[in-house]
Amino acid sequence: MKEKTIIHVDGNNFFAGCEIMMNPALKGRAVCVLSNNDGCVVARSYEAKKMGIPMGIPYFMAKNQFKNVVYLSADFSLYHEISSRMMQLLYRYSDKVDIYSIDEAFLDVTGFDKIFGLSEKDFVEKIKREIEDEIGLSVSVGMAPTKMLAKLATHKAKQKTGTYVINKDFISFELQNIKTEEIWGIGKNTARSLRKFGIFYAHEIILKDDDFYKINFGKRGMELKYELSGISVIPLTGEVESPKSIQRTRAFPDFSSDIEYIKTEIMIHLHNVCKKLRECNLMTASIAVMLRTKDFRVFYADEKLEEMTNSEILLTEKIFKLFEKIYQPNIVYRSSGVLAFSLEDTAKSQLSLFKDEKKAKCEKLSLLIDKLENKFGKGSLSAGDIGIKAVMKKHQREMRHREF
Repeated sequence: MKEKTIIHVDGNNFFAGCEIMMNPALKGRAVCVLSNNDGCVVARSYEAKKMGIPMGIPYFMAKNQFKNVVYLSADFSLYHEISSRMMQLLYRYSDKVDIYSIDEAFLDVTGFDKIFGLSEKDFVEKIKREIEDEIGLSVSVGMAPTKMLAKLATHKAKQKTGTYVINKDFISFELQNIKTEEIWGIGKNTARSLRKFGIFYAHEIILKDDDFYKINFGKRGMELKYELSGISVIPLTGEVESPKSIQRTRAFPDFSSDIEYIKTEIMIHLHNVCKKLRECNLMTASIAVMLRTKDFRVFYADEKLEEMTNSEILLTEKIFKLFEKIYQPNIVYRSSGVLAFSLEDTAKSQLSLFKDEKKAKCEKLSLLIDKLENKFGKGSLSAGDIGIKAVMKKHQREMRHREF
C-alpha cells in the first residue's frame, strides 16, 4: 500500500481570530465571540481562555463574572469569507483538499518533497507562515501518514510552536500517554468499549491483532487500528463533509410570549432547515424544537421520526406538537430554533423505505417551493395567504381527507 503524507490545518480560535484580524487593536486582549443571538460564548481568544471563561457560558453571566473582556456579536458572513480565502490558498499545495469544517481542512501532499524540495518541518512551517502572512489568520499545522494522526499532530502543534510532524518511525512513541477519547473519531461509546478490553491509551490500540478488531469492532475497528498504525485507509476525496446536524435559530426583535408569533418563527426555522437538508441531499431521522427565555433558560423537546424525510409539510404537525410540550404562555421568550439530526444521504435512506405516495407528494411539493423561492427570491412565498404557511396548511387539510 502506497505511503501517504497528510496535512491537517486548523484555525486557532477561529471566530475570535477573524475578529482580531479585522481589528488589530484587539490583539493581546481577551475577546469572546457570542452566538448569533448573543446568547452565549462560542469562541474565545487565548487571553480569554487564560481568564477561565468557559465555552458556552451565557453572555449575561460572562459579562458579570469576567470584566475587561471584549464581547462581540458573531459575524458569520465574515468568517465564511475568511474561511474561503484560507481554503483557496491550500490548493497551492494539493489538488486533494477535504474541507472538514469552516476552519479545518486535510490535504494529501504525498510527494511534496520532490515537488517543493523542502523537508517535512520546513514544509509545514511554510504553509503556516503563508496563511498568516497573506490572510492574517493564526493557524496550526500538523503532518502525518494518515488523517487520524495528522489531526493528532495538529493537536500537539497547538501545544507547541504551531506546527508538528508525526514521523512514521515514531508513531508508537507519539501515541504514548494519549487517552483513547482524545483521538479524533473515537467517541465516548467507542472509548468505553475499548476500556472493557483493557485499552485505555492510543498506543495500546495498535498492539492488538487484526482478528481482535474484526471480531469485536468490525470494519470501523480495523480502520482505527490502521490509521493509528500509519496506514492510510480513510481517503481524501476532495468533497466537503456532510453536516452531522442542521440547526436554525434566531433571536426575536422584541421579547415575546405571543404563541402565534412564536409558531410563525418556528415555521420559518423549519422551512430553512428542510431547505438546507434538500440542498445537501440529506434526510433527517430526528427533529427538535428549542425555546430560550428572556433570562436565558432553555426549553427543548425532540422526537425520533418513524420515517426519514426532508419535507417541512410532513414535519410541521410534529414540530408543533413538540412546541406545545415546552411552550408556556406566562413565560417571555427571546429566541426559538429548530434542529434536525441523525442525518443520512437521501439516496441511502430511500433504499430502505417502502413506496409511500403521500410522502413522495409532500417531498415533491417541498422541492416545488424551493424552485419558486429560487426563481422569485427568498421569502417570496412567506407573505399573505399564498405563503408557505398557507400552502402547508391547505395541503395538510387535503391529506387528511384523501386516500393515497
